[in-house]
Amino acid sequence: MVTPYLDDDGILRVGGRIDQTAGVELSTTRPPILDGKHRTTRLLVEYYHRRAMHVANEHVVNELRQSYWIVNLRPTVRSVAAQCLFCRYRRARPQPQRMGDLPAARLQYSRRPFSYTGVDFFGPMETTIGRGRQKRYGMLFTCLTVRAIHIEITESLSTDSAIMALIRMSARRGTPLVLFSDNGTNLRGADNELKMSLQQLNVDKLREDGAVRGIEWRFIPPGAPEMGGAWERMVRTVKTALKVVMKERAPHPETLSTLMAEVEALVNSRPITHVSTDPGYPEALTPNHFLIGSSSTGAPIGKYDDSDLCLRKRWRVAQRLTDMFWARWIKEYSPTLLPRQKWTRESRSLKVGDYVVLVDPNLERGSWRHGVVSAAHAGRDGRIRVVDVRTRSGQLRRPATRVALLSPVDG
Repeated sequence: MVTPYLDDDGILRVGGRIDQTAGVELSTTRPPILDGKHRTTRLLVEYYHRRAMHVANEHVVNELRQSYWIVNLRPTVRSVAAQCLFCRYRRARPQPQRMGDLPAARLQYSRRPFSYTGVDFFGPMETTIGRGRQKRYGMLFTCLTVRAIHIEITESLSTDSAIMALIRMSARRGTPLVLFSDNGTNLRGADNELKMSLQQLNVDKLREDGAVRGIEWRFIPPGAPEMGGAWERMVRTVKTALKVVMKERAPHPETLSTLMAEVEALVNSRPITHVSTDPGYPEALTPNHFLIGSSSTGAPIGKYDDSDLCLRKRWRVAQRLTDMFWARWIKEYSPTLLPRQKWTRESRSLKVGDYVVLVDPNLERGSWRHGVVSAAHAGRDGRIRVVDVRTRSGQLRRPATRVALLSPVDG
């Protein structure tokens, strides 16, 4: 137990048992007593915290105890560190909302494949034309319901090339009802040239052309790849398959078209349900079952005789097979979509007026922009998933997974 007393200068100090220590200053043997809640004390703690380069709290506690006796020292140091803007900025992490329910586009039972489609680009790929080389890009369409893909090759990433690729895809697979894609200025790619080319796409022109053709074109917010994971994952799958089938570095255009067709067939023959080792169990469901009636080039399911060759009978067989595939889709595939793979906990929703930092994985943390939430957009479940942030460079729209809270508006 310490014995407080007032010295000649009117300073309240601690009286203890170490006065006889040789060569030690008075501030160490009889340190002044300070109230941890006082503003001056907190400024002193903040000074030591900054001098220690914002390191661990115990280091600051050790430095302070050598010269001062602060009441509730550790809680005071923790409180000052928690309110330090630099430390909060350094430790800031996005707090994603609990994973939302799947959109209706992923659960469209008994709809024609590619009715709800996600689109993305990959490339560039070099082709040999004469003695020169030219670059080609891949426009990847992903059916969000049965997970089938369709690939179109474009000569460039201009808006006109994207529209013509969409026309070719619609002629072969049917016109999509709704088309989803990344924001035109934020389509991602592994190549810097691809990123630069994608910035030239005219989003408004794409949306207007889709409206003329009866297509609703929806764009996800910038910097939100997780909202387009259904088709982003297919880009990686296609690139993996392309490495397997592509033997030449720069094939001829005809060879490239053939390779893309092989990749398309290969990816569409992958199983989307459990693969059983039981020989009596039906083969795993694949996207090709909904496109061509079988997993690959094998015979379709079922046995039919000559009486089934009439036109009406064949139509009934095809319709029955389709019904069987959709029944299996409901029983085997849709249950796999039920559990949430991540973001299972509830988090505080961002509010208008919150002071936040915009997380950009491509930049160093010191270069991240600060701003104030000016608008909050809720999803179907009422949770805030997208916000508008007012920064020095203007208004930006970002998903909650790319925004870290620094100072809440409610304190």
